[in-house]
Amino acid sequence: MGKLQLKRFLTKLFFLLGLLLPFGAFAQETGRVLPIEEDGLKFKFGRKKVAIPFQLVHNLVIIPVQINNSKSLNFVVDTGVDRTLLMELGLFDTIALNNIERLYLRGLGKGAGIQAMLSSGNRMSFAGVEATNQKVLVLEENIFNLSTRLGIEVNGIIGYPLFNAFVVEIDYARKVLTLYKPDKYPAKKAKKCTVIPLTIEDAKPYVQVQVAFPDQRKYPLRLIVDSGMSTSMLLYPPTLPQAKLPERRIEAFLGRGLNGDIHGEIGRLEALHLGEYILEKPPTSFPDSMSIRYALGLNNRNGNLGADVLQRFRVVFDYHNGRMLLRPNHKFKKPFYYNLSGLELISPIPGFNFYTISHVLPNSPAERAGLAAGDALLSINGVRCMEKTLVEVLDQFQNAPGRRLVLKVSRNYKSFETTLHLQDLI
Repeated sequence: MGKLQLKRFLTKLFFLLGLLLPFGAFAQETGRVLPIEEDGLKFKFGRKKVAIPFQLVHNLVIIPVQINNSKSLNFVVDTGVDRTLLMELGLFDTIALNNIERLYLRGLGKGAGIQAMLSSGNRMSFAGVEATNQKVLVLEENIFNLSTRLGIEVNGIIGYPLFNAFVVEIDYARKVLTLYKPDKYPAKKAKKCTVIPLTIEDAKPYVQVQVAFPDQRKYPLRLIVDSGMSTSMLLYPPTLPQAKLPERRIEAFLGRGLNGDIHGEIGRLEALHLGEYILEKPPTSFPDSMSIRYALGLNNRNGNLGADVLQRFRVVFDYHNGRMLLRPNHKFKKPFYYNLSGLELISPIPGFNFYTISHVLPNSPAERAGLAAGDALLSINGVRCMEKTLVEVLDQFQNAPGRRLVLKVSRNYKSFETTLHLQDLI
């Protein structure tokens, strides 16, 4: 497939495909480890560091990236992927990609996997950083559909190539990502942080933690650090045969993996011990055995540590020295909430402030308020949703248990009002 054909193919494919799925944890695993044989990202103009402002949506870090002189594209920064993924383009966007070969990927989810294309020899650049001979993995099906779930156009995911090339500091509070040359992270800043050892295997970072279960027993766990998973933790129950899971759990759709839908349950553990830090009552996802059948046994791990934990710190990923540096921010002591409303919102037209309900949990505040999938949200407590971004709207639903929200909703072109009382379901 030549460049021109690929451009047309991508434009048509990514515009037509779209799965309106609730937002949740998602993970990516390849059926085989793709070889990392590409030139590294490097600073331009002799720089020693670069600071990049980012957008933070659903705890995910999003930065602008250009590929082969394309327009600026939005990419999620994700420690959980081993290379750069391209998933979606706008209707009138095109990218010329080089040297295409086809692959088959497997991972989390109940399906059989998906087809993909691996393109090599590409140029990538962003904010004073550039590289040639970069590999880009193109998913032939837009399974994650991040744009509708995040409310902005999201085109791809960047992973290991970024973290392997630099020391990466993510300041979640200030929404700034800073890149440093390896071994050039300031010693004064490092002394103010707690050092957590990292093991880098198959281009992914692993960390040892301790988790207290409801019976107060503590278990050492090996987790992949996954900044692209918006929730706090995801654990594989088959790897914890002696652990007592929380009695209070709810069935939930956990998100999308490369193999399709991820289903399971969500409940609260007593505590997560991460180095010297103790985070109490983190909501934890427990996918069913079918959803994780390809992930079981990979690198002898117990699950994933996600961004709802990471965003409570200033986090430094230093792969070359096998460490993660943590310094708590103002979010550290805030309680963990999980979907106090029981509804999932999407933005059918990313970038346009129009929001609809994609899913309602059974026996939830949203169901008791008479809400249903397909309803359009018009206002909250008298404030029109068209005046709010998706992030601002979602904040209203995650404020605090017990809060009362008066919603104006449209269904089948008729509007009505209802009252929703936020409640902790787990």
